[in-house]
Order: sequence, then C-alpha cells, then structure tokens
Amino acid sequence: MKVAQLNVAMGDWVHSLAPWQVISHMTFSWEASIQSAQRCYEKFMRVEMWGVSYFYALEQNPSRDGFHVHALWCDCLNRSRRQIWQDWFDRYGRARIEPVNNRDDVADYCAKYVTKENSWWNVKLMGSRHPSMADFKLATDGE
Repeated sequence: MKVAQLNVAMGDWVHSLAPWQVISHMTFSWEASIQSAQRCYEKFMRVEMWGVSYFYALEQNPSRDGFHVHALWCDCLNRSRRQIWQDWFDRYGRARIEPVNNRDDVADYCAKYVTKENSWWNVKLMGSRHPSMADFKLATDGE
C-alpha cells in the first residue's frame, strides 16, 4: 500500500470511530520515553478526562529526545479546554487544544502524525462507542 493510500485508509478508519470534537497536541517538560508518554497520557485521560473517548498518537520530538502526544477527543464538549490545558501544564508541559472543524481535520491529523515512522497510536472508546456494545459497527471493505 502506498503512503497516500495508507493515509486515506487510516483517516477513514479513525473518522469512522467517533464524531471527534477536539484535537490536542501535548508535550512533556522532560524527554519522555514512549512508555512514559503513554503511561502519563493514559493516566491523565483516565483521571482528568473520565468518560471521554480518544484516539492518540505518540510522535518522536523533532528537535530533542522523547515523545509528545497528538490526540482526538469525543464526548468532551462539557469540558473546559482552558482548564484541561491548565491541568496538563501543571503536571506535564505545554498543550494546544482546539475544536475539530471538519472531516479534513481528522484526515490531516492521520496523515501528519499517525502514519509516520517512529509513531505509536492507541484508541479508547467509552460507553456506547465501545465495540462490545451491540450497536457498534466498524465499516469494512465491501460494505
């Protein structure tokens, strides 16, 4: 599969998971290893953002060792982006938290961060978005 095809396929799949509302870019004040970045981000989401579905990618820092986070969130419109920024900053480092404006934002996100070499990604779908729920259906080829 060519890179462009991979970007489109991944973008379509990620878009199909949830109606993403927020995109965030989150850094660490230290040179976080991939394991540390994963552990810290998932703990933050579990504790501070309970009930929010998310998809995230860890990308290697371009100008120093370590990793940073790029994420999509859903079910979070009742949360203050300013307060989330402050909570993250107090614990870990800087962040940029913005609304997702359209499907192209999700496609661009996947092309820029998820399909790169040396990146790692994960997804957590909450409540009715979880695949174990009877009405969950992930589109596949041929449907």
